[in-house]
Amino acid sequence: MAAIQVKEGKLARKLGSAGNLMIVGLIFFPLMGLASQTPDFQVLDVENHDEADKVISRSYRGYSLGMSPNEVKNKLELDNRFNYRGDPDLSLLQRPRASVIDTEGLLFISRGLFQFEKDALIAIVLELNPKRLDWYTVYSTLEGKYGAPSDLGPSRIVWEDAHTRLTMEKPLTVKYLDRAAFNAALDEVSNRKAWLAQARGEFLDEF
Repeated sequence: MAAIQVKEGKLARKLGSAGNLMIVGLIFFPLMGLASQTPDFQVLDVENHDEADKVISRSYRGYSLGMSPNEVKNKLELDNRFNYRGDPDLSLLQRPRASVIDTEGLLFISRGLFQFEKDALIAIVLELNPKRLDWYTVYSTLEGKYGAPSDLGPSRIVWEDAHTRLTMEKPLTVKYLDRAAFNAALDEVSNRKAWLAQARGEFLDEF
């Protein structure tokens, strides 16, 4: 398929504290919905491999987990898949040394998010354009490269190895996640629930 460099609208996004919480949820939790049907898909730049070679990719178009914010920004400025505007697309999250680049995509990508912890890229989130791509074609492409998923559900499909977690979530989102960061996020949620349960009990004891 020939590359088509066409801008299809611009979405202005200004992230406040509420937007930051939405972004964190977008990266670590599944989305619901259904994508429409289209006949072709090439944006992920994938190819078939032998069954024995199923290491999950830690990069998309040269954006690799572990990269610094400046490295990602420099690549975005030259990438025709994204309509990167520079620093206005960079927001700080409500955690120390945490930030996210939230940029409009072009053609096949509606939106791209690049989340950092301690100046290292830990998550790449690609919201794909359901007018150009469909769920089944994207799934078939990933299955052809990585084989049967490790977890298959109605709204989320997961492939993972020891270091990387690749998820496909409805309506049509692909996420590359560093597993160490992902597991730490789960632990943080679990610890927060345990703390709230303890704090609740202590509060009730005060009556």
